[in-house]
Amino acid sequence: MEFSTNELIWAIINFVVFFVLLRLFLYRPVLKILDGRREEIRDNLAKAEQARTMAEKALAEHERQLAKARDEAQAVISRAQATAEKTKDEILSQAQRQAQDAIERAQRAIASEKERAVTELRREVADLAVMAAGKVLGRSLDVEDHREFVDEMVRKLPPAGGVPAGKTG
Repeated sequence: MEFSTNELIWAIINFVVFFVLLRLFLYRPVLKILDGRREEIRDNLAKAEQARTMAEKALAEHERQLAKARDEAQAVISRAQATAEKTKDEILSQAQRQAQDAIERAQRAIASEKERAVTELRREVADLAVMAAGKVLGRSLDVEDHREFVDEMVRKLPPAGGVPAGKTG
């Protein structure tokens, strides 16, 4: 294969013209497209970074609000427990006071009833003693003697749980 100089020169000229035409019509538009694509990618990356940052901020805010809600819920629970405990203590205290009052009323009622029964029993004992004395004396006592004798007998009877009156040991 032989090359002539003439063909070689035309080949070089064709190559240079082709290169210039490619540079003028193809390289700049392709470069422009590539630059545009590069810029679009850069913008998309910036937007993605901005979206990621906003998402992280939103997540942090959500977590902060969630923690705040948990704290508030815990505070409400604590207050409710404290209130329930206080109410329980008040109810127990009131129940104890009412029970103590009922016991005291019952004790007073028992003491009063006991006193009444003892007084009634003393009266009956005194009446029996007067009747017995009347039989022993062989006569019945008049109303004044009867009353005087009953009063004396009641004075001599021991108090409700103690020593007879006039006898100290």
